[in-house]
Amino acid sequence: MIFPYFELAASLFILLLAFQIWTRHYENAQARFFASFALVAFAAAILEYSSRIAFTLELGRDLDRLCSSLWAFVFPLFAHFAILFTRNDRWLKRPLTLVGLYLPAAILTGLFLLTDLMFLRFEIWPIGIVSIPSAWYGLFMANSVIYSTLAVGLLFQFARRSPQKTERASARLIAYGVLLPLAIGLVTDEIVPLFWGTRLTAPTAVFDLALLCFFIFLAMRRYALFAISPALAAETIIETMPDSLIVTDLLGRIIFINEEARQFFHVDGTEVAGQPILSLFKRPSDFHKLYEEVVQKKVVVERYEAELIDKLKERIPALVNARLLREKVVGEVLGIVFVVRDIRG
Repeated sequence: MIFPYFELAASLFILLLAFQIWTRHYENAQARFFASFALVAFAAAILEYSSRIAFTLELGRDLDRLCSSLWAFVFPLFAHFAILFTRNDRWLKRPLTLVGLYLPAAILTGLFLLTDLMFLRFEIWPIGIVSIPSAWYGLFMANSVIYSTLAVGLLFQFARRSPQKTERASARLIAYGVLLPLAIGLVTDEIVPLFWGTRLTAPTAVFDLALLCFFIFLAMRRYALFAISPALAAETIIETMPDSLIVTDLLGRIIFINEEARQFFHVDGTEVAGQPILSLFKRPSDFHKLYEEVVQKKVVVERYEAELIDKLKERIPALVNARLLREKVVGEVLGIVFVVRDIRG
């Protein structure tokens, strides 16, 4: 009975995709949501595998109820991802949108967990325990069809109207790619068991879900959909900006300088790390006055004239902008940012 182990491999494959996207592109909202979607998909798939190899029919039934509850949320989550991907997230700002998006899945979860309405029986096959759905399972099929249609429709629409070629190509790849696993899963795991009263093939849901996640992952990687993250953009801007940028802690000890600052002061990053920025000012009083304005009075200082000195003790007239560096969420003060412009002719 090796079939369940193929399901286990497919489940772990979904987890690997989630891990890859989460660790590489966690700063991107769409990437984070896809990782969350893939984690729910992994949980559903691993429970499906577990129900297949359960020791008793009763245990298999209980695991399958949990598994089916997660499956009910997989399709709304996929539609939610499509909404974010196609930049229709304005819908999500409406108070009742999320309720409407996830309420059917919540109702289905209640039916799966609290009643015996959704399944006729459970059977032991050579591949393990399988479920035979009842007529009420049509509600789950409707859930799958409606949300999948919404997601794929949004993707095709976005593929036509997006002004960027890479976005059009990535949306088209996802839309066409997920059609195959969605169609196979709908036929083999929902339509046929529901209308024939039995299964004619082994369940394919786990493999279909793995294929669906793979096409989304492939579109992200192939078209570098999330390659430009806020962190990467910020890092590129900092390293290519024409002015010297220096970040210190609240005591004025240097934490970071960009490439322009390294050339400006003829130093490298490790050489000045931990050193007081005061040493770069020709007159200490200029720094103390600037420090008082920024740290004690919490003023954003612009175009502050000061004479600086580099490693070679050369005097450099400069304009200095300075402001506090704050943590984005709670606003905690982390340090001071200095931007220095050389005003020598």
